[in-house]
Parts: sequence; C-alpha cells; structure tokens
Amino acid sequence: MPVRAVIVDDHPVAREGLKAILTAAGIEVVGEAADGRAALRLLREARPDLAVVDAALPNLSGIGLCRRIRRRLPQVRVVLISMFDEPAWRAEAAAAGAAAYLLKGDDPEGIVDAVLRVAQGELLLEAPEAAQVPLTPREREVVQLIAEGKKLSEIAQLLSRSPATVRAHKASAMRKLAVHSTAELVRAALALGLVRVPEVPHG
Repeated sequence: MPVRAVIVDDHPVAREGLKAILTAAGIEVVGEAADGRAALRLLREARPDLAVVDAALPNLSGIGLCRRIRRRLPQVRVVLISMFDEPAWRAEAAAAGAAAYLLKGDDPEGIVDAVLRVAQGELLLEAPEAAQVPLTPREREVVQLIAEGKKLSEIAQLLSRSPATVRAHKASAMRKLAVHSTAELVRAALALGLVRVPEVPHG
C-alpha cells in the first residue's frame, strides 16, 4: 500500500507544490488543509500515515498542531516544513514531537526521502535535552506587547524604558528568530508559543 499523507499549509501554491512532489514519488495525498483546526478534523477523518505541516500556520500554529496530533492521534507521524532554518525552531519542533524538520528550500528529492523515511518509522529530528528559545524575559515581554498591537513608544512608557531600549529588544528578538519584519516577528513568536493572542470577549 502507498504511504498516505495529508498536507497542511495556508498557501495554496505551497500545497500544490508539495502535492506534486509527493504524488510523483508514489505517495498518496489523501487531504489538504489551510490551518491547524481544519487539519485536526481532516486527520481524524482521513487517518493518514503522516502529516506534512507548515510550521507557521495561522490560528493554531504548525508546532501547536504537532503537539495536539502527538496527544490525540499518536499513530500519525508529523513532518514539519518551514522557511526558518534556526536552532530555536528545530528545538521547538523536536519538543513538540515532530519526526522531521525540513526547509521549504530543500530539494524535492530530499523532501521525498525524508517523508518516506518518516513513514517507515525513522526519527530524523532528535529531541534536545532542553528546548529553549533564546529570548530573554524582557524580549518576550516586548514581543508580547507588539503582538497586542502596541506601538514602540507605548511599550516604552508601559515598561518605563527608553524607546531606544525597546527598539534594541525588538531587534534582538528579530535576529534570534531570523525574521525581517514586525509581521514575521509576531507570526514566529506565536508559532513558537512565545506569546499569546489576547482573547476577544464575546457578547
């Protein structure tokens, strides 16, 4: 029987590209999803051998999705695929229980080889002794406030720090997470579980 896979990525072009690569290698793609919550429903229905998941999904991140899959559907192995080639991301992926961490820039043959090996039970991502994302408490605080929509001048007032100091914390966090814009910083921090989105009251 062919390996059965589900693809989870919020970019249609990325999904189509992965589907073409996997299908050409004889892997049966039994479903696609654009976000983590839809993916959980699909995985329960399709029961594939593995899921190829974008690490930085909207709503429920790929790493967060991986954690839930390992708890609820432990028979489904997870291959995380990302554009971030950083130790912090690999550490979080390993801690979440991913079997492999691939890069979107990897050659198609390498992606297929990794997927097939994971389907056969191999673990290509070793769990570190301590998976720590190297942000200081102050950097996390600054990024959290940015995620909440605060301007740097407001953050400086809230933390009783100079705007220059806040900018330095932001720049340091961006460098450590290998991102190049505020939007990427927030998305990466959310995906890694470093910050949380404030809940909107209902009613």
